[in-house]
Amino acid sequence: MNHEFELAFNLLDEAAHHIQHAQYGLARIPNHNHGSILLTTIHEHSPDTGHRLVLFATDDHGHMASVEATTPDIDTTPSTRILTVRAGHLTFHATQTAWTYQATDDSTTIHTLTAGIGDQPMWTVTTNHGDPVAHQDLDHAIAEILYAAA
Repeated sequence: MNHEFELAFNLLDEAAHHIQHAQYGLARIPNHNHGSILLTTIHEHSPDTGHRLVLFATDDHGHMASVEATTPDIDTTPSTRILTVRAGHLTFHATQTAWTYQATDDSTTIHTLTAGIGDQPMWTVTTNHGDPVAHQDLDHAIAEILYAAA
């Protein structure tokens, strides 16, 4: 597995927990169950938009993943989403469409990875404006993208 999506999915729960307990501003999370990686949060609050916490995970090779938790107040269950994820030499960024991520491997090739909902395929991969290719497994979808981007 040459990607950090599993870590990103796990960090969603971590961010939801820390938005209700973390201090405002920049903070490190020294005690966690994600191995020897560095977790850092930025927690903001405004009366207009409520709470927003971004959780960054890094290792010796740099960025691994970042996730976001938002809530109007700390008593409301937060909404969470994955913002960025490292996969091989690429970084996938969340798009405006839910559960859709894009990575660029050069100035012209855009790889889009979309999670299926309901009876859709589990994952689809689209390169530039080509036809989507369905995958039932995230590892296979990422492997296809990394092979094409090599």
